[in-house]
Amino acid sequence: MSAGPRFGRVATGVAQKQLEALAQTTPGVVSAVLLSSDGFEVASLQVGSAGAARLAAMGSSLSAIGSAIAREAGIVECTRMIIESDSGVVVVMGIPDARPPLSLAVIAREDCVLGQLLWAARNCCVTIARAFRE
Repeated sequence: MSAGPRFGRVATGVAQKQLEALAQTTPGVVSAVLLSSDGFEVASLQVGSAGAARLAAMGSSLSAIGSAIAREAGIVECTRMIIESDSGVVVVMGIPDARPPLSLAVIAREDCVLGQLLWAARNCCVTIARAFRE
């Protein structure tokens, strides 16, 4: 299920283009989903419709868990979660100041450079945030 119709066409179009740019400029990126806080896909890249919906739902849950853990630990907010394995990495990060709240989930192969992935994903988030504020 997609949350796209709730958001403006221009903003979702910008988000889609940013996801495509993220994959083109960041070696190892396999897929990415922009998701709403209630777990719906807003835009996605290189995942089937069922896969995007599942990733959006799980990404939303991870964002909520990360925020709860951060509050419990006494740190202000969880800005990103990183799940690493021998076969790849998943990064879920919040879109700064997005209203309604949005997050980005990115899946990358094991050969990606984590620092490069985090830098590129953060830049993607900033551009998407701008589109959703306008």
